[in-house]
Amino acid sequence: MSVAFIELSAHGVSPVRFECEPGDAPCLYFLEDGITGWYSTPDLKVSTVERGNGDGAHDVPESVIDYASRTVQVHVAAMGGDRGETLREWDKVRQFTHRMVRLRLVDDIRDAYVEGMFQLEGPAEWEKDWMQGVFTVVCNRPEILATIPSTGQLLPVDAGGRGQGGLSYNQKLLSTHWEGEPNNSVSVLKYPDLSGTKGLRYPLTYAVSDGTLRSNQLVLENHGSSRAYPVFTCNGPMPDGVDLVVEGTGLWLKCAQPVYGEPLILDSRSRTASVGGLDVSRTLEQRGFPVVEPGGSITVTLRTAGTGFVNALVRDTWM
Repeated sequence: MSVAFIELSAHGVSPVRFECEPGDAPCLYFLEDGITGWYSTPDLKVSTVERGNGDGAHDVPESVIDYASRTVQVHVAAMGGDRGETLREWDKVRQFTHRMVRLRLVDDIRDAYVEGMFQLEGPAEWEKDWMQGVFTVVCNRPEILATIPSTGQLLPVDAGGRGQGGLSYNQKLLSTHWEGEPNNSVSVLKYPDLSGTKGLRYPLTYAVSDGTLRSNQLVLENHGSSRAYPVFTCNGPMPDGVDLVVEGTGLWLKCAQPVYGEPLILDSRSRTASVGGLDVSRTLEQRGFPVVEPGGSITVTLRTAGTGFVNALVRDTWM
């Protein structure tokens, strides 16, 4: 497996890219020592109790298998035409101190990232036009997340409790959603591969919906190896709050917080509700936050009336 490039970014700082091999000076690149802590899991957070009689320890249920924070180290180098140019390249890396950074890695099969605290170890010896070191990112959240998320949109139910009408497509293949307010923003057509002849073709042929999915429903999938946590951004007006159910699981997520100007954020990983950065979790009446298991999917239904909409986001997740 080969790595195409590694990228560091942070709020308020221009992204810095490390190429897989040196090019024309000045440049930054990563060394053959490569990257550690990315393709392995973090340490286990499981305590075992040895059996008093017989071999081994007592069994541990899968539900308690968790992992510690992830530490990623990358061996990098800076190259310039002279000492000054080399140091200016190195300073591009040093600017990430005192910041939470995003470390993005693109290889043969995926584009993914982690986020954490940054540390840089420079060289004890170096040449005038070249220097090397190691930077470390300590990630309190150990999961590796897909850079490009999967998104979808839920529209409120009508007065009869039914999803709103309109065109709909096979949810697993072709789908559409609004980037913002329904009927007043850009409409996006999504398909895993829009090359070739896939897409809309005229004249259009319409058929009666089989009722499997309505405009107040969507399917969220996780193609990673670790459980994924959806985030729901609820845009008003929804004066009665938000009511979501996960079909076939018994999970029910209901928040009584009225939604008007500022969106309501329901975060499945932190299991919180917030508006404008303010925690309003006290307004949660049902706390059935959904999780998408690796290689699995869930169907979410919005049961709220109103004229707003809910944007859902989930990322393929790896441990």
